[in-house]
Amino acid sequence: MIRRMVLSGAAALITICSLPVFAAYPEKPIRLIVPWPPGGASDSAARILARHLQDRLNQPVIVENKAGASGNIGTEAVARSTPDGYTLLLSSGPFSINPSLYKKLPFDTLKDFLPVAQLTTSPSVLLVHPEMPAKAIKEFVALGGSADKPITIGSPGNGSAQHLAMELLKKKAGIHLLHVPYKGGTPAMQDLLGGSIPAMMAGITEALPHVRAGKLRALAVTTTARTNLLPDVPTLIEAGLADTSSGGWNGIHVPVGTPTAIVDRLHGEINAILAMPEVRDQLMTLGFDVRRGSQQEFADFVLQQIANWKDAVVLSGAQVE
Repeated sequence: MIRRMVLSGAAALITICSLPVFAAYPEKPIRLIVPWPPGGASDSAARILARHLQDRLNQPVIVENKAGASGNIGTEAVARSTPDGYTLLLSSGPFSINPSLYKKLPFDTLKDFLPVAQLTTSPSVLLVHPEMPAKAIKEFVALGGSADKPITIGSPGNGSAQHLAMELLKKKAGIHLLHVPYKGGTPAMQDLLGGSIPAMMAGITEALPHVRAGKLRALAVTTTARTNLLPDVPTLIEAGLADTSSGGWNGIHVPVGTPTAIVDRLHGEINAILAMPEVRDQLMTLGFDVRRGSQQEFADFVLQQIANWKDAVVLSGAQVE
């Protein structure tokens, strides 16, 4: 009897002592790794989240930029970090593209990470110069029906989300497009504005000022639903020219092995932040639509994106050693 009482007491003591480990989280600063250079839209979104998250968690949330290799350097750093909730990854579109684009990655995208919360979506936009006769997406498709006279279309580069979205459109619509890859979105946009190329698949952040100023025409966006930023512009899915979304996105992942209680805590705090009107307004100004949902919905979204981009990479022939 005494032995049982001692064992029961010890078990209870262990349980009691273990509870504060999660209840006290966090007890030190948290790192939010952004695998992109500072100053971009995704980096800005991360800093908005970090400011509010540290207020809610009562600990500093420090944004660290670890750029390079299309996001792989920062992503690997998180994969190799201790899974204790103190290192977070700002995941985004290339997180779901790179498994197909790169022959070999220094981490396993599906096995080495846990999804915490999706933050945003951000469509790519099919743009045309005002002198191009196509005023709607179906007119654009009609113009691209000839193999000997394809439409020249620019993108920020080979293997970019915009290039791959263009390849999916090309296949679905059965049209002929001559892809011109640029070294970034800015030089491609300059050539489109100058009339050197008639069309471009661009990120919405780059496209918005020129569309609103009437300098370029937006024909379609690549997300599942219309964006609040261009509510009058239809989606490719609406037009029957896409099966799934191929836009950009941002979310938070952590290393696999991070305790469930911590992941749940982060998920709840992040969703609460995304519900704040000022946060939604700030993210919209950057060119993002806020997306709140469950961890499972985010996990399913990433799986769908990986499958979608795999098809696009095969179509494009793009490959990185």
